[in-house]
Amino acid sequence: MFIKPFATYYNRLFVVFWCFFSFGLTLSKPLISVGFIGISVLGLFAFFLFKKHKFWDIFSLLLVLSFILSLISLLNTQNFDEGIRKLILKLPLLCFPLVLIAFKTVIPDFKKWLILIFAYALYLPGIVSVYNYFSNKTLFDDLILQSKPLPIEFGYGIYHIQFSVLIAASIIIGLYWLINLSISKKFDFYFYILLFLVISNFIIIHVLTARTGILSLYAALFVLILIKLTQMQFKTKLLVAISIVVLPTVMLLSSPALKNRLINSIEDVKVLKQGKDVNDYSFAMRVEAWKNAVNVIGKHPYLGVGIGDVEAVLNDNFITFNPSILPKNRKNPHLQFLETMVESGVLNGLFLLLFFLILFVVGITLKSQRLALLLGVVFFISCLFESILERQATVVGFALLLAFTMSLSIEKESV
Repeated sequence: MFIKPFATYYNRLFVVFWCFFSFGLTLSKPLISVGFIGISVLGLFAFFLFKKHKFWDIFSLLLVLSFILSLISLLNTQNFDEGIRKLILKLPLLCFPLVLIAFKTVIPDFKKWLILIFAYALYLPGIVSVYNYFSNKTLFDDLILQSKPLPIEFGYGIYHIQFSVLIAASIIIGLYWLINLSISKKFDFYFYILLFLVISNFIIIHVLTARTGILSLYAALFVLILIKLTQMQFKTKLLVAISIVVLPTVMLLSSPALKNRLINSIEDVKVLKQGKDVNDYSFAMRVEAWKNAVNVIGKHPYLGVGIGDVEAVLNDNFITFNPSILPKNRKNPHLQFLETMVESGVLNGLFLLLFFLILFVVGITLKSQRLALLLGVVFFISCLFESILERQATVVGFALLLAFTMSLSIEKESV
């Protein structure tokens, strides 16, 4: 008696919680939490009431094991309060099995609206931030040349790299869905609204010029082209080849911010190659942070330094390992795999690497998991340049978006 009404309202509740998550990403951190907790609770109810989805799969197992190792590292930490804070931040990894079940229970007709909501929720802060850039263009162009980020002027002010990763994910998901709709010849109102949002978000990410998001976007687009290459006719292949050259060139020529970011990146690389002082050079400092993290891992390979002591230990290690880096520039590695190894040991970093490796193998093998493969590329590249599982917006986005794409089963599409 209870199952039928629950099933009736389940999808509507899910959309409400998805809205909390999507709009909360830039408006309010508590909204992100409410959305994620709500979806997790729906997954728990779905598991016990419907009993048609298994609780464990290899992806859920690896993420839960990663969380358990982080929990164990709490016993090895001196800053217990910071350890608890970071452990709570990683709860999406523990709840991934519930989230996956929740998405698998949502009926297909609702899933297309989740894509539209997510794209629109990122379009709004994106377009406001683009307007803010052009309103203060001279100031922001100078900041870019100094390796400074363009601010996301919306809500609580999400960190620009987090925003770029999420908007890159929305572009890939939207583009993939548009390809699927065009194959099915469904050129309805929904198609054109989504097309507008995908194109707009593509322009926005280039204007805001966070390199991590742009790199992850183009890596996923490259994989998408490889997937489609064998199915393309010669004319289509030629058009794609021309687009690969023309599209980035047009974006570069039409976006002063992107040109300035490229100039800054080239200067960064020159400083690194010539062995100059890397202070205040974004990428060059990041490379030094990687080296510092590797040195710390060598000293604590099994259990790590403890989840609450990562920042303090890395900062202290700089004093002896590379004292030329100024205290204000002694940063965490901004590379998720290294930071995880520093935090809780090499094994935990290997769990994360294995997660992506299996995701890539499954995505290449199964057509129904191609979108999960593409999103995996976005998050993998992002993990190489940012510790996305140490930030609320991206760790929740990581869990929800991957669960969403893994729950899809599009058997008739040719992508």
